[in-house]
Amino acid sequence: MSDWRQTYMDKLCTAEEAVQSIKDGKRVLIAGAASRPEHVIRAMIANAKQYRNVHVMHGLSSGGEKYCEEKYADNFIYESLFASKSTRKYMNNSNATYVPCYYYELPHFFRDRVIPVNVFMVQVSTPDKYGYMSTGVNADFIHQAVKAADVVIVQVNNKVPWCASPGCMIHTDEVTHIVEFNEPLPEFPYRPVTDVDRKIGEYCAELVQNGDTIQIGIGNIPNAICESLMDKKDLGVHSEIISDGVMKLWKAGVVNNSRKGFDKDTMVGCFAYGSQNLYDLIDKNPAVKLQNSERTNDPRNVARCTNFISINTCIEVDLMGQVVSGTSGLRLISGAGGQLDFVRGADMSFDGKGRSVVAFTSTHEKDGVVTSRIMPHITKGSSVTVPRQDTDYFVTEYGIARLKGKNLKDRARELIKIAHPDFRDELIADFERRYKVKY
Repeated sequence: MSDWRQTYMDKLCTAEEAVQSIKDGKRVLIAGAASRPEHVIRAMIANAKQYRNVHVMHGLSSGGEKYCEEKYADNFIYESLFASKSTRKYMNNSNATYVPCYYYELPHFFRDRVIPVNVFMVQVSTPDKYGYMSTGVNADFIHQAVKAADVVIVQVNNKVPWCASPGCMIHTDEVTHIVEFNEPLPEFPYRPVTDVDRKIGEYCAELVQNGDTIQIGIGNIPNAICESLMDKKDLGVHSEIISDGVMKLWKAGVVNNSRKGFDKDTMVGCFAYGSQNLYDLIDKNPAVKLQNSERTNDPRNVARCTNFISINTCIEVDLMGQVVSGTSGLRLISGAGGQLDFVRGADMSFDGKGRSVVAFTSTHEKDGVVTSRIMPHITKGSSVTVPRQDTDYFVTEYGIARLKGKNLKDRARELIKIAHPDFRDELIADFERRYKVKY
């Protein structure tokens, strides 16, 4: 470790040289979200003709996944841990598949070689004076993948912020190839909220109390919820993702983590994904602690959070309260993610005060056709993300429904109340046919 600079220089190479370590039939694990080493990935794709049946595995991404295309079917097999907008279109290809899993299981899967990893690729910051590099925006399974992989390729990028959490740290001694290439990090722009989003955010805010520890996702509805929380005090964050909305709450002093019972005084997340402003705020910020997904998502750890409230979205829900968040029929939209992790953690909370919320617009429009997200039955082929026995609060722009402790008839009645008025008659008719009683 004392001569890390010479070690660094010895391992320095081009991306083209680094990807020669990829072997036929082996697995390449790529870090997700803003930690993807895009320059190295482009070199891998350019070298595709040299490979046969290379398994490429990763979760959240935002473009550049040409290895998923059918023309590379003999070269690459895409194994999705979580589909994104840019990858879901490939999921019906012959060379693409999905790996069902809980997010909190992944560190264990890689550490114990339940999923063997030959090559691990990740983007890192420039090294500090001790030879440590930081992944900056991601700690989900980084440390475990580095230890488990036969070959570790890092793209050193001076645009990567510095996060000093142990799960983000990689030493020069631990890597096989070092590729220097500076490029902007992928961003997830902060989207303006609609009036419908804002109404949902206001209802969700009614369920959040001063001093609560919150978990929230990313997108229009989470943004609206964060904007509606600006009048709260002493909120804490224990979440999978740190987003722009959450950091705005921190900048405003709404989030100070002072009343957290687990990881007190720090904002805890698994990874950060958003705008460059978000990445700038994370840089050398001691208030932010990124940790692996076992620490953030394991329900047994979530249960240690005091006054915990989990808020997530969904694709559809049926009248029994079954939640579908990752599929539309047989079509993969995203995946299981961490939603059930946090729902169950809230339900198991040590202080008995945990709550979970599923917030969504009452309708969905595609190709000019409007459908209800509250359905008599889930779409055929869809995979249930949160079983009916786990669900608690539901929120649409039409109000709040609580299902915990209610029988199936009363659950259906509650959900119909918050459905879009245009679809209530249809839902009531199904209710009366099914249960042989008047609504």
